[in-house]
Amino acid sequence: MTKQHNSEHGQSTNLTADDFQLMAMQLPGGLIIHRDGLILFANNQAHTIFGVSDDLGLAGELLTSFFPPDAWQRLNQSIKDDKINDGHNGLPADMQFTRLDNKTVYIETVTTKIKFSKGSALCTIFQDISQRKQSEKIIHRQANYDNLTGLPNRTLFLDRLTQELIRAKRQNSRVALMFIDLDRFKWVNDTLGHGAGDELLRQVSERLKTCLRKSDTVARMGGDEFTAILPDMILGPHAERVAASVLKVLETVFILDGQEAFISGSLGITIYPDDALDMEDLLKNADTAMYRAKNDGRNAFRFFTPDMHEEAQERMELEKDLHHALRRNELVINYQPVFDMQSRKIMGAESFIRWNHPTRGSIPPNTFIPLAEEIGLISDITKWTIRTSCTQAQKWRTDKKVIPDFFISVNLSCTRCRDLSTNDIISGILEESGLPPTALVLEITENILSENETKAMEMLNHLVSLGVNLWLDDFGTGYSSLSVLKKLPVNGIKIDRAFVPDVTSNAETTVLVEAIMSLAKSLNRRVIGEGVEREEQAEFLVNHGCLWGQGYLYSKALPFKEFEKYLTEQ
Repeated sequence: MTKQHNSEHGQSTNLTADDFQLMAMQLPGGLIIHRDGLILFANNQAHTIFGVSDDLGLAGELLTSFFPPDAWQRLNQSIKDDKINDGHNGLPADMQFTRLDNKTVYIETVTTKIKFSKGSALCTIFQDISQRKQSEKIIHRQANYDNLTGLPNRTLFLDRLTQELIRAKRQNSRVALMFIDLDRFKWVNDTLGHGAGDELLRQVSERLKTCLRKSDTVARMGGDEFTAILPDMILGPHAERVAASVLKVLETVFILDGQEAFISGSLGITIYPDDALDMEDLLKNADTAMYRAKNDGRNAFRFFTPDMHEEAQERMELEKDLHHALRRNELVINYQPVFDMQSRKIMGAESFIRWNHPTRGSIPPNTFIPLAEEIGLISDITKWTIRTSCTQAQKWRTDKKVIPDFFISVNLSCTRCRDLSTNDIISGILEESGLPPTALVLEITENILSENETKAMEMLNHLVSLGVNLWLDDFGTGYSSLSVLKKLPVNGIKIDRAFVPDVTSNAETTVLVEAIMSLAKSLNRRVIGEGVEREEQAEFLVNHGCLWGQGYLYSKALPFKEFEKYLTEQ
């Protein structure tokens, strides 16, 4: 600071101490300033706020030594215009300055003109609001940014999307909206833990930012869902390039807690104003296109098309109806017998769930089962299927006296049914129905290990400890069937129906099926053939050690009453 001598600023600097006694009161921070900017008096709080020691003092310094030049210019202009007495503050009511120790301070100020016995001056009262500003900054960030990734959250995303749509309408430009959903995120959470899942989301957010321009916005909507706003699409096919870049960075290996993790992404893209004119429709379109990408195999992007809207409406109606299907008794079970092909005796049956919709008719399982998995109903539906099948099987074993050792098999190949072994759900169903555990077969596929192998194996081993039989379904079709066969605690293998019809007519299929049965025999696993349609197929399977089979040669899957009649006629 450069000390200024009071004599340089006229007679108003010759005020006595009595003139300043009024300002010695305990104010938040008080300055008396000459009209040309010289500080005449400062109280203790002012020294503290300015970071100046009392022995150095503020008196005799120019206000411009501390306040930003524009602040002094504003005050000076107010003085020249004589507006101070009209209630104008002069200084900004809310301003910041940098102290001599380089600390930034925010203050609130009020300036007024005061008269003394020998002249007049300006009185500025101010207080440090730095803590309040910091709190406001934190509150603003918490309200508008995701705490985990630092990206804009849903609130800020919607605000920015609104602004971009307004600007696009005014400038006659286009805006692309992109929804990004992570594939296999649940697997990371279940396998490596939620800490690794959080780290994955942080790394994903950093990678996504590298795919975008500064004018684009990427936000986290919640969970593993991200969005991107890409304005000015009139400049070129930016959305395609961004989507391809996003897919590439997501499929690159992630290192989480020292372990490698591989994921991918499903992207949906919609364009304003091509696809829709309002924000709500655009959000629906992007979500619909994202689900199309996921349903088409994942690790892909899809642009919204009008036919997707009809499909989404159909899916929404179907989803709504599926929520009520159990309560309305619309789900039924058909039964297909499993035969001992050598003795021609029925040994048991496989349960096939069907949905008899009141207006749509029969809806195939490959339509509603994936939907049930997606919306979280698959566990309830599977429990109902197992309970109903076990209850009916026990009646056939006892009431009808048809087949005392009759077994029932239920498909458990979904990846989200691992909770069925917890809380003794299966054992409770068996106890309730009276069916012996050995009379229940649960059919699994190798994809039951895909999301969380550790938990899946815990469930399977628990089921085996109950006495339940496990069969590996669709054997021969998976990429790792041979490697997982020894790992899984199964005592039966079902040769997929894709092989059995060609077992006597295609040399490669013959060799494959023979190899499967040889492997099963060496591991002491029972073999069951699916899709047996002709006598020569049954004969081939029996001759190679596969004694049990099912297929149209014996019977298709039958509704309950028809199957019960079929049993009594055997």
